[in-house]
Amino acid sequence: MFCLLPAAQAQAHASEQGFVLLLPTGLYIAGGTLAVVASILLVTVLSKRALAIIFRPVELGQGWRSNALVTLCNLFATASFVALIGIGLFGPTDPQSNLLPLVIWTMLWVGVFVTQGIFFDVWRWINPWSGLHRLAMGASEPIYKLPVKLGVWPAVVLFMMFQVFAIADIAPSDPRRLANVAAGYWIFTFLGMVIFGRKPWLAQVEFLSVLFNLIGRLRPANFARTLRLGTPGWNAIERGPLSISLAVFCLLVLGTGSFDGLHETFWWLAKIGINPLEFPGRSAVIWTSSFGMFAASLALISIFAFAVWTGVKCVGKSPKSTFANAFTAFAIAILPIALGYHFAHFLVSFLVQIQYAALAFSDPFQQGSNLFGLGQIQITTGFLKSPASVKTIWLTQAGAVVFSHILSVLMAHHVAGTLVANRKNIVLLQLGISVLMVAYTVFGLWLLATARGM
Repeated sequence: MFCLLPAAQAQAHASEQGFVLLLPTGLYIAGGTLAVVASILLVTVLSKRALAIIFRPVELGQGWRSNALVTLCNLFATASFVALIGIGLFGPTDPQSNLLPLVIWTMLWVGVFVTQGIFFDVWRWINPWSGLHRLAMGASEPIYKLPVKLGVWPAVVLFMMFQVFAIADIAPSDPRRLANVAAGYWIFTFLGMVIFGRKPWLAQVEFLSVLFNLIGRLRPANFARTLRLGTPGWNAIERGPLSISLAVFCLLVLGTGSFDGLHETFWWLAKIGINPLEFPGRSAVIWTSSFGMFAASLALISIFAFAVWTGVKCVGKSPKSTFANAFTAFAIAILPIALGYHFAHFLVSFLVQIQYAALAFSDPFQQGSNLFGLGQIQITTGFLKSPASVKTIWLTQAGAVVFSHILSVLMAHHVAGTLVANRKNIVLLQLGISVLMVAYTVFGLWLLATARGM
């Protein structure tokens, strides 16, 4: 993603780490896998009532929300976005000094993604379209109505286009190139909201809103009319099964995220006939990266569908546990894995790039400014050279992957309990899903540990 970085800086990307892991990787992967297997065995003895208690939120009092304040923050986000586009077009040409790529790829794609899934609904406050639309259009009726039957398929298409740009484009971090793409997408989205209405467009077409709203269902705390706190994922379970298009969207978040890590490994580069020590540049792998991303996503959807079908066949005929019901119900249980891997994959990158972002904030146009006193920051990657800090980082990454898989197991078990009645069928229904989760634990930990090029 940070394709224009010098070699020494590129090593700071979570998918391009330059250090050698000092941990017994094979044993560590085995330990993580055993933890997931143990959790699967444990939940088989939990009753439906016990799972219901685990995922039952507690109400802590009245929530607070101010639409006027949200609109004001949205307008500030719009103004900030316009300023970022200006910086992208007329600011420094170096992606490490230009604020636009640092904000989009580090603060938005990593920081907001993780914050949205763990802490609070930050996207509602920084959405760069909603405030201006409310101000300009008020409560006016849309010109046309989006068909409800369309689902979120438009968002699925746009999300895949975004991932092609991020993973396969020749220079996604080039400030000028990124500014043109971002400005074009902003105009496209705002016009869509004007024509089809704000809420339908954001709910069905605008992929960032669809993505962040989905990820937000995993948050332990929900600040709505009342403040509710519970086990991560309770809100996703409470809101019930997804539509087929939203279920596919969930799987694509995991599939494309996994391929983002896979396509930089020595293993993948060897498969496409490239010597990782003599990488010819991103232009040489545009088509293989694009095709690989689509193939990996299709493979994950197919494997997931087969895992669900296996469980349905094991249960036999049941009014609720049809393939369609099980597919859409189990898909939400995959989401914690996507969040956990996203965090682990980009952790090192974030720790380095956020320092560059702070420096860029201090001097957006590289004219010697020192806004907010941030110019005193010294960029450091020393935490990648100390054995103790490297172990801490890798333990944190591996822990995030394993914990997310365990949460997925708990959610899947609860979902199975809503589709079938007795304990035997609950276990049988998620048999294929359990095997898939164990396999993905091994795969995710291997991705974090394997050698990388590019």
